[in-house]
Amino acid sequence: MATLKEISELTGYSIATISRVLNHDASLSVTDSTREEILRVAGKLDYESKSVRSSRRKAAQLRIGIIEMMDSRMKLDDPYYLYLKSSLDKCCFEEGLETVTLQYDEEEGCYKSNSQSGLNGVIAVGQFDEAQIHAMEQWSNQIVFLDSSPYEERFSSVVPNFQVGIHQGVDYLAGMGHKTIAFVGPVMSPDSLGSDAPEKRRKIFQEYMKYYRKDLKADFVDTDREASAVLEKMIAYLKEEKNPATAFFTFNEAAAIGVMQGIQQLGYRVPEDFSILSYNDTVLATLMQPQLSSISIHLGEMALEAVRLLRRELLESRVPPMKIAIPSSLSERESVKRLE
Repeated sequence: MATLKEISELTGYSIATISRVLNHDASLSVTDSTREEILRVAGKLDYESKSVRSSRRKAAQLRIGIIEMMDSRMKLDDPYYLYLKSSLDKCCFEEGLETVTLQYDEEEGCYKSNSQSGLNGVIAVGQFDEAQIHAMEQWSNQIVFLDSSPYEERFSSVVPNFQVGIHQGVDYLAGMGHKTIAFVGPVMSPDSLGSDAPEKRRKIFQEYMKYYRKDLKADFVDTDREASAVLEKMIAYLKEEKNPATAFFTFNEAAAIGVMQGIQQLGYRVPEDFSILSYNDTVLATLMQPQLSSISIHLGEMALEAVRLLRRELLESRVPPMKIAIPSSLSERESVKRLE
């Protein structure tokens, strides 16, 4: 498990700065590159402490293009994408694949790379619009999407199974005695083509509570994606709601941090007064105090399946595209209290 001291020793930044970055402190004035370096090192330490090292598999040398979605601010607000890309890089390395990073040139509408050699295939991480997908095809028609599934009849993809995760979370909180559960997150989120669409986790939560968990009461704290916005909405919710939820189920860790800060600023405690269940389960979950119980998305497994899908398409002829939804699991820590 990563510690603030270990991250400080590797990055050269103070423990105070690292703590504020990991807590999404909006008042901290540091560059995006500093934030990204701290998040990358935190993720690397966590990955290495959990991973079991094995020898690399010997395979035919393949050149794979790696593409990330353009929104760097989103990656910093929600480090999930940063860690997913890191998992993919490690997986390609362990599988003996040569990787090439492709960057999108908005003015020319194409992807560019420092390498002029051809590619066997592409793995694209995140959401991309139609023009960007067309630009990818100029490099290779063999494309696998990681964390989105556009044009499922044409491209293979690997995504987290949100339905399993939300059901796990609701059932866990109910099993801990919570009768009123609030979902915290945006109403809308980017779909597989980057367009605004109903947030999947919120929609699944709403439908599951309405049709299958009629013994529970659903509540919602609708907010933007940033932790600072969640903080403001959370404070307003707790001040205005006469009978607030006893448990808050957040759509990611940035939201969980905002919820925790709002609870603490009003003099309440987690989990003594209110419980929090987070989503994603990156290293940030273990660096919070108290540590966050979370629905864990298995980033390493997602990355490995993306590599396997691409290799399958490259080495086998005339195979249909596949969509793989990776189930989640529950990581129980310190932020959920059992109610009598």
